[in-house]
Amino acid sequence: MSIKDVQALLDNAKPVERRDFAPARTYEDNGPRAGNGIDADPPAVIFKRTPLDWAALHAQTPPQREWALEHWLPMRHPSILAGRGGIGKTLVAQHLGAAMALGVHYVDAVPRSLKVLLWAGEDDDAELWRRQIPICTHFGVSLADLKDKLIVQSYEGADMTLATSVYGALTPTPMMAELREQVRDYSAEYVFLDNSARVYGGNENDRHSVTQFLAWLAAAVRPAGVCLLGHPAKGSGSEYSGSTAWEGSVRARLYLSDRLPDAPPENEDAPPDEAIRYLSRRKSNYSPNDWRRLDYREGVLVPEGRQLAPIGQIGGEFARDAVRRAVLKLKGMGMCGNAAQRSPDYLPRLANQYGLLEGMAEKRFGATMREMMKAGDLVSQTVGQYSNRSPKPGLVLHT
Repeated sequence: MSIKDVQALLDNAKPVERRDFAPARTYEDNGPRAGNGIDADPPAVIFKRTPLDWAALHAQTPPQREWALEHWLPMRHPSILAGRGGIGKTLVAQHLGAAMALGVHYVDAVPRSLKVLLWAGEDDDAELWRRQIPICTHFGVSLADLKDKLIVQSYEGADMTLATSVYGALTPTPMMAELREQVRDYSAEYVFLDNSARVYGGNENDRHSVTQFLAWLAAAVRPAGVCLLGHPAKGSGSEYSGSTAWEGSVRARLYLSDRLPDAPPENEDAPPDEAIRYLSRRKSNYSPNDWRRLDYREGVLVPEGRQLAPIGQIGGEFARDAVRRAVLKLKGMGMCGNAAQRSPDYLPRLANQYGLLEGMAEKRFGATMREMMKAGDLVSQTVGQYSNRSPKPGLVLHT
C-alpha cells in the first residue's frame, strides 16, 4: 500500500466516540469492592475522611474498653489462639464459648453474658455434642441452657474458606458474606473460627495478605469480637505459623501448650503430663502477659485456682486475682485491710499474717494493690468505726 493510500484511509476515518468516566463513588467501607472486570476506565474513588474532632471530644469521657474475657479476649477486634494439633484448642474454645454464653467466670472474669458463634472445621456434630456435656455439667447447667446463646456450626468435611488467592490477589469468598450474615442473624457478639488453615486460603507468609484478611474478618463480624484458632510452625519453639503479621494484626495472642512457655522443664527428657495444659497470654495490647494452668478432669479443663508462677516475679492478672481473693477471704473472716502502711490493718500485712499472699512478696502484693486502686478496682471507703468513734477506712472491691 502506497503512502497516498494510507493518507486516504486516515482522511476518511470516522472520529472515535469519546467515552466519559463513570461518576465518582464514595469508598465508605474497608471491605473489598467487587467490579465486573471489564471496565476500560476505572471509576474515580473518593475516600471518606473522618478525623477525630478533638474540640467536640475534649469535654467527653471515652467509653470503657470492652472484653469478652477480661484481659484475654477483647471485643470488636481479632485475637488468635494457637497450639499444636490435638492439644485441645477446640475444647478450650467450647469452654470459653460456654462461659461467655452463660456469663460465668472461666480463666478470668466474663463481664456479661454474650451470644457466641463457633465454626468448627475439624469436628463433627457428635464429637462437639459429646464434649459439651461435661462442660455444661462443670458449669452446673444443662445443654438446653445454651439454646440461642452458644451457636455451634460444624463444617467438618465442607469448604469454609473465607478468602483465597485469585490470580495472585487475595479475594473474599461467598463464605465471608455468609459469616457476616450469620453474625447478624444470630446477633452473635463473639465468634470462634476453627481454624486458620480452613478459613484462610492465601499465603500465610505474605504480611499484606494476612493483614488484609484479618481486617476483612474484623469488619465481617463487627461489632463482635473474633478468635481465630491456629497451629504453630514445625520449628522448635514456634507458637504460630506464618508471617509476624498474624501476631501484629491481632489485639491478643493466646497459646495452649503442655509445658509452660519460657519455663525450662525440670527434666527435659521427661514427657509432659497428659492431664495438664497451660493457657498463656503471649501478647496483649492492653494487659501484661499471664497464664493459667488447666487440669483435665473427666472431659473438662479445670483452671487451677492457686498456681504459683515458676519464674520471675508474680505479676499481671494472676497478682491482681490474688489481691481480690485476699480481700474476699478477709471479708469472710470479718476483717478489712486498708492502704495505710503504718496501720495494723495494712492489707498486705494482713494478707501475709493469714497466708493469703499466694507466693508473692508483701512488697509486690502492696504494689499490685496500689495499681488496682489507681485503676479503680479497689476503693477506699469507711467500713466502720475505731474505739474513739473515728471513721475506719478499708479497701473494698469495686463492683
